[in-house]
Amino acid sequence: TLSKRTFRKQWYQRRVRGHGLGALGCSNEELRETLEVNVCAVHSVTRAFHPLLQQGAAHSKSLGKVFNISSELGSISNTCNSFTTAYRVSKAALNMLTRCSSVDLIKDNVICVAVHPGWVRTDLGGPNAPLSVEESCRDVVEIIEGAGREHNGMYVRKGLTAEPY
Repeated sequence: TLSKRTFRKQWYQRRVRGHGLGALGCSNEELRETLEVNVCAVHSVTRAFHPLLQQGAAHSKSLGKVFNISSELGSISNTCNSFTTAYRVSKAALNMLTRCSSVDLIKDNVICVAVHPGWVRTDLGGPNAPLSVEESCRDVVEIIEGAGREHNGMYVRKGLTAEPY
């Protein structure tokens, strides 16, 4: 039997890196499953927490904040190949969901921001990634703490630097 770590690694390789190269190598099932995890689940959580976000922003007189973890692979304007199609499509869809949610949530004094955490040394990122998990987490916390109303609907990376959609 496979260890939990081996199973997760194989799942990531299959779902994120894809069975085949390119859009035509991506099956409908692979695309559907990846969208379910990276977009539909995020949408469900945001909807479920919406009443709490409203209450928190109203009672504290400060901004509520929703941050969705995206990836530079979800940038449509920076795409130069079709490797990891399902993952790329799901992160592009997450960016659009973030943007759409930002329009609705700002009425409740809640901002919504997509964040690229950097290339991180994980099962997904691999051993050659330049950032440790700790470094990436520190950067993401700084983004969360520093984000304001002017960042609503944006797609950002370290230092609240805007990324192209």
